[in-house]
Amino acid sequence: MFLRPIDDDHQVGAVVAVHQHAGNYALGKSELAGLEGDPQMAFAAELAESGVPALVPDLLGFEERQRDAVDGRLAENRDAQDLLAGGSTLQGVHTRDIAMATSWLEACDDVTGPLGIVGHSLGGQVGLFNLACDPRLRAGVLSCGIGTLESFEREGISHNPAWFVPNLRKAGDVHLVAQAIENQRVLIVAGQEDPLFPFQDVQSLVSSFREGVADFVSFDGGHAFPSAQRGHAVSWLKASLIAAQPTP
Repeated sequence: MFLRPIDDDHQVGAVVAVHQHAGNYALGKSELAGLEGDPQMAFAAELAESGVPALVPDLLGFEERQRDAVDGRLAENRDAQDLLAGGSTLQGVHTRDIAMATSWLEACDDVTGPLGIVGHSLGGQVGLFNLACDPRLRAGVLSCGIGTLESFEREGISHNPAWFVPNLRKAGDVHLVAQAIENQRVLIVAGQEDPLFPFQDVQSLVSSFREGVADFVSFDGGHAFPSAQRGHAVSWLKASLIAAQPTP
């Protein structure tokens, strides 16, 4: 789904917007477009309204890419296991799919200017990995979506299976992914009471980014993307894409 600004004369670059998980496999891109689900998740529509075109795909297992309409969680775990047995990972598939979406934007005649990414929860997780792997993404917003594998194990927190990339914790945990991001800008949004991402570990992870890469905004709340933080994220992302435009 491609959401375009009404006023094409003032559009700025474009972004890939990545949906949350929330255990609801029936929803993906439609929630970000504001057509269904939680209004807090309609940030792709808000970006388009602000002048930033947004491409919103479904990740594997969600909405039009559901593998099992009866038991989506079982299908997700089966996909993760099958991919791992074949030498790949579910996170790798998500990263590849978003890279394909980025290539679509890059080739789109209606898009001019730098590209970015934005996501909440699972979308923030996927955004982190794609920023680390794809320098075409000049800026990204990661909302309530990054943490450390050590904290998940320590606190007994269950997460989607894409988080668990073989040998990642041994190699340096998610800090290693953060350190791979350079010459890009990242805004991290985190709730101080988020039960899925212990706040002290999010703070530690933020400190792992290279100097000048990451901005950090926290709020008094849990696993959410409240209007004030969304508004800031939209403005920040638009400004970052403008700043990333090459000088004539």
